[in-house]
Amino acid sequence: MKLTRSSIVIAVMAGIIAVLAWALVYYARDELELQAEGMEEEIPTASTVGTDGGYSTVTVSPESQKASGIETAKLEAARGQATAKVYGTVVDLHSLFDLRGRYLAAVSEARGLLAMAENSRGEYERVRRLYEDDRNIAERTMLAAQAQWRSDEARVLAMQQSAASLRDALRSGWGPVVSGWAADPDSESFEALADQRQVLVQVTFPFDLQAQAGRAPLSLAPVSARGTQRPARFVSASPQTDATLPGATYFFVASGQGLRAGMRLAGRIALGDGAREGVLVPETAVLWHGGGAWAYVKDGTETFVRRPVDTSQELPGGGWFNAEGFEAGAEVVVRGAQLLLSEELKFQIRNENED
Repeated sequence: MKLTRSSIVIAVMAGIIAVLAWALVYYARDELELQAEGMEEEIPTASTVGTDGGYSTVTVSPESQKASGIETAKLEAARGQATAKVYGTVVDLHSLFDLRGRYLAAVSEARGLLAMAENSRGEYERVRRLYEDDRNIAERTMLAAQAQWRSDEARVLAMQQSAASLRDALRSGWGPVVSGWAADPDSESFEALADQRQVLVQVTFPFDLQAQAGRAPLSLAPVSARGTQRPARFVSASPQTDATLPGATYFFVASGQGLRAGMRLAGRIALGDGAREGVLVPETAVLWHGGGAWAYVKDGTETFVRRPVDTSQELPGGGWFNAEGFEAGAEVVVRGAQLLLSEELKFQIRNENED
């Protein structure tokens, strides 16, 4: 079978493409090898990885530290109090307002019906005496007055039961304190919530911190603006739950400035008896690895020790208070910590491969 002209052209082009692809791979192999070597070497010279007292260490010469841009800063002394972190939500009060309105309306209507029942009872007593006084009034009139009185009493009872049911709904949904505010038409606490001068916050305490609710001071701030802390006042246990957070729920009230219904808040409760001595670990010194926070402390001129950082108490200075594990005046890496961690991980991978 004869090849057509188009088939010959396609075959020639395929051959040219194959030759060009081979040439590209062949002549670029040295450059690719050099690039791979450059990616593996992050610190200019070899480093030594080890352990000291259960903590990982990395040893880097002063020349390599300078070439890699590793910088340190001294830790400053600080005072802080042991705290625990909790989370909460600004409660939407629309259902509370609705229940309150219905309850107060039922109470008001029950009072009106009670007045009518008292009036019809008085009328029945009057016509009954006339009937008993030599039949000065028809029996039919007396019985009609009695029926009206009984009917008015029944309406009072029904409305009182309706009001009691609404009061029970308030108590079961909002607890005894908040429901008490709602049931009182002159409550100043409820007016503060209605005017949004204050907000009701439901805070979830981990089960091991339930005893601290209402006893330890609590401050709250929006999750996105933790610098705007404000004190919160304990109200009561909350009958409601938070499906997103495990723990026991409690109601607090706080200043409503800048807060809206549904907003997520972060809070801190004070633990212990008073302030403790420690250091401020700056934000720039902290790196995150394996689900925890760490900082490299310089030990001598060449060794860096990776120590865990407690991030449970954030300080206004832009870092975390630590009462243990660090000393004031010690040098921590504020630039290049990720580079030291990379050296650690490379060493671990190398040992695993050799095994």
